[in-house]
Amino acid sequence: MSIILSTLNTLLSKVFALTGDWGITIIVITLLVRTILLPISIKQRSSIEKQQLFSKKIEELKEKFKNDKEKLDSEIAKISQEGAKNLLGCSVTLLQIPVIYSLYTVFINMPANVGSIIIPWVANLKLPDTYFVIPVLSVLLQLLPNILVSLNMLKGTTIQKLTLSQFILTGIVSILFLSKAPVSLGIYWLASNAFTFFEQIVYSLYKRNKYITVQ
Repeated sequence: MSIILSTLNTLLSKVFALTGDWGITIIVITLLVRTILLPISIKQRSSIEKQQLFSKKIEELKEKFKNDKEKLDSEIAKISQEGAKNLLGCSVTLLQIPVIYSLYTVFINMPANVGSIIIPWVANLKLPDTYFVIPVLSVLLQLLPNILVSLNMLKGTTIQKLTLSQFILTGIVSILFLSKAPVSLGIYWLASNAFTFFEQIVYSLYKRNKYITVQ
């Protein structure tokens, strides 16, 4: 962890030397780190998708052989290896945790007691955004894929639709957290959610077009 923190702090200083603005520096570093982690993120999405299909197969088998437990156990055993591989693929997300946590720590402790040109209404990046602009924009980007799916604007994609209660709870918790957090963290969250949004849309559209081509 200390190696990651040291590397990110060095990167923070070097990028700031180029940009001269801490807000822009946060965005650049966030997008750079998320790009580096992109292969892991895509692997995770693919594995989760396969695990969902595996779970669906299990449910179909349970329905098909509900009166034949021996046959059901036999069929599940045949595809159990596939499920194990998918779970292993899902676990790659753990590799991102030390990096993301270190990034969070760096931005919380960054030596910045000034504002940024990208958020002129906040005098100090260590203060929260009292106008709630950054928290609201960040949460909108976080929930936008689900909103588009609900409006059938991304019909046929692999994006999982949240229930209304999940949607509302996610929005409320995120806004409450970001409204009290330093705006430096809010900028990081905004940039990260923007990256996730485009990654999710591009990945889902790619999977949809690939499926149509195969068909």
